[in-house]
Amino acid sequence: VSFNQPKFCPTAAWNKYAFTFANQSVVGEYPAAIFINTNNTVFIGDRQTDTILIWDENSTTPIKNISRGVWDPFSIFVTPNGDIYIDDGEQNGRVQIWIASTETFVTIMDVSRKCYGLFVDTNNSL
Repeated sequence: VSFNQPKFCPTAAWNKYAFTFANQSVVGEYPAAIFINTNNTVFIGDRQTDTILIWDENSTTPIKNISRGVWDPFSIFVTPNGDIYIDDGEQNGRVQIWIASTETFVTIMDVSRKCYGLFVDTNNSL
């Protein structure tokens, strides 16, 4: 079950007036983690600068940059209340949660390698 599962009609078309809000100079050469919530807020893990960047819908600049405590974020998952689960397995052997209300990191799971995908269900189970 996805929190934001778009439904496309058979005649869906690309918006020719869309804009690029994050190019390589913003998100690095190999961003692996991207998450879009139900408010169309975009979260991208920049592996080159070890940051999580956050954009509101229709924004061209990030509204938040989470940089302390993040290392090579390969996958992320954002809960409805804004907490962000972040893979930190490649370098530090862990998955962390960034708690939005306190803006703090907590290690919630040890791993032996990077996680290629994270998912939190409606019971808040990782």
